[in-house]
Amino acid sequence: MGLLTSKILQETIKKPVNRLFTDAFEQMGAITRKPDTRTKDELVQTIDYYTQRIPEMKEFAKEIKTLNPKHMGTIADTLELSTHKEMLPTYINLGAKTTNGVSYREVIVKDMIEASKTNPEAMELVDAIINNTDSTTSKYALGMMSGGILKNKELAKHMQETAKIVPDIAQETLNGGYTMDYSKQENFMDMIKTFVNPNAKPEKITALFTDLAPATDKLKANFNIYMDKFVNSSTPLEKVKENIKVLPDIVKMLGEKVKDFDVVDFVTKNTNLY
Repeated sequence: MGLLTSKILQETIKKPVNRLFTDAFEQMGAITRKPDTRTKDELVQTIDYYTQRIPEMKEFAKEIKTLNPKHMGTIADTLELSTHKEMLPTYINLGAKTTNGVSYREVIVKDMIEASKTNPEAMELVDAIINNTDSTTSKYALGMMSGGILKNKELAKHMQETAKIVPDIAQETLNGGYTMDYSKQENFMDMIKTFVNPNAKPEKITALFTDLAPATDKLKANFNIYMDKFVNSSTPLEKVKENIKVLPDIVKMLGEKVKDFDVVDFVTKNTNLY
């Protein structure tokens, strides 16, 4: 093998095994990425590639490679995202410096390393966001999460339950045409924050999309669903589900008065069925 051939082979081996931007066309809005099927060796290769080329990442290389392979994949995706440049006015640079003088990328990866060890539910949420939103939204979300939320163990269950409904949240907030601003990303994160907060009840988070939303979709009348009021309610979930089951009968009974009907108030406060 000649020197040139050897050098080419060496460079090929060093290339990252990326998975987010492998197609010529980049999707926008709510998307569904293929599962991460990279082997641990491929993840190590990818981590090595980025940590060797991003100065502030070098110190974390060894530690990242000791983590759960699934979490290694999420960090590899984060590094790939942070080096990707969208040809849009809304380009987000995760390599930019925070007010503390370190890059958003460094803060996020450092928090991910700790979360992988002590708060793995947070990694489930990050993974769900990356797998179900476009690059702009994923970057926006990661930037918003750079304040330490990933290390908050008290919100672990909230993040785990929210991860399950990220596809629904993305469909609800991100679909439609490009807006040339971050309004959709802001709406997406506002909904995430509705669920990932100490006042929300984790068991109500999933129920909002698996029970209440499908039930109201079947009703002829349109109702506003006050999500914060629903997930913050203290009513036992089994009672809420009982109330949801009788919604069609209640709506029919109300007749024209249904326009003043607060669905969330009913399913969380009705005591006639108890």
